[in-house]
Amino acid sequence: MQDYFRNFGVYVHVPFCQQNCSYCRFYKRAPSDEDIGEYLHCISLEIDSRDRENGAPLPVPQTMFWGGGTPSCLSPDQIKRLSDILAPLRPTLEWTVEVAPSSASPEKLRALKEIGVTRISMGVQSFNPKTLASLGRKHSLERTLRAIGDIADQSFPHFSIDLIFGADGQSQQEWISDIQTAARQPVDHISAYCLEFESGSSACCGRGDSQPGREREADFYEIASRALPSLGFKQYEISNYSKPGCQCVHNLSTWHMAQWIGLGPAAASQWKNFRMRNSPSFEKWSSGLRLDSPCREDIVELDDEEMFSSALVFGLRMNEGVDLPSLERRFPKADFRKHYQSLAFLKEEGLVELESESESPGRIRLTASGRLMADAVAVELL
Repeated sequence: MQDYFRNFGVYVHVPFCQQNCSYCRFYKRAPSDEDIGEYLHCISLEIDSRDRENGAPLPVPQTMFWGGGTPSCLSPDQIKRLSDILAPLRPTLEWTVEVAPSSASPEKLRALKEIGVTRISMGVQSFNPKTLASLGRKHSLERTLRAIGDIADQSFPHFSIDLIFGADGQSQQEWISDIQTAARQPVDHISAYCLEFESGSSACCGRGDSQPGREREADFYEIASRALPSLGFKQYEISNYSKPGCQCVHNLSTWHMAQWIGLGPAAASQWKNFRMRNSPSFEKWSSGLRLDSPCREDIVELDDEEMFSSALVFGLRMNEGVDLPSLERRFPKADFRKHYQSLAFLKEEGLVELESESESPGRIRLTASGRLMADAVAVELL
């Protein structure tokens, strides 16, 4: 099994978006030429700052991910300028860029292909005009299909699309239709996210929850978990499905608690025994870099205990689960036995399955019921 935790990644937050969707919890602002110019300059300053902190140039990453916001808000020339700035950090395995149907023009897609991007991830959200309107999305079905065709024309090695379920008024049949339409497209990866998760009010849906709508969300989730594998997309994480060999390596590395550097406002990092995020303010982020005093928040020093707990909770999101003996060897100073009682309880509740290995629980996986209750499982383990 690949040791994804040994990877090093770079996440680049492009905080510009033409539209402010109510469900999106990520930091963003409307683009302007002045702000984009300042952003590009400060990304260069941030790389220099990270190099100085590291005492040497940052290592060459295995993966890079441009997220947002909407990176496709950038013009072709701005895309190339950002790529040039990031040239010392050109990834060796995978380079993902998020795009929106409304801004994924053929010229921008050609620019992304020319700089070496290997995966396009497009936020389709739905192929149903009514659902798109409920989500507040402005792109039309026609624009989405045209963007899909334009992306396919560039022959990127991988192409992902995101869908959202749980929108107001969305029926189960409409959700099934979205899944079937998505699977017919020239894509090799589909993410199916719950609206409540995207808005930041929930980590997952679950049966038996007293909150309104949770039973409905669970039904929609189960539809996806049955339908997508039958259409050739195997589930490998709670919200992610892919064709064989087409999983997102950047995300797999993150869930395995690898190291990564975040660049841009609000970008998080996990690097050299610290976890932190840049200020979610464009002005504070940029002024801090110009003053050679990066503005960072939520700084946590990472010891074996913290890393073990994080690797356990995030690792359980993946269908392969977690090999507990491997985590024990990786984080030997952690008190891993304190989790055994909780794991035994979760097994009794039918939420996890354990492959015992002597006195250790061995490999741990969420059951189908456990994936519906992943947030509750995480609370129990923490």
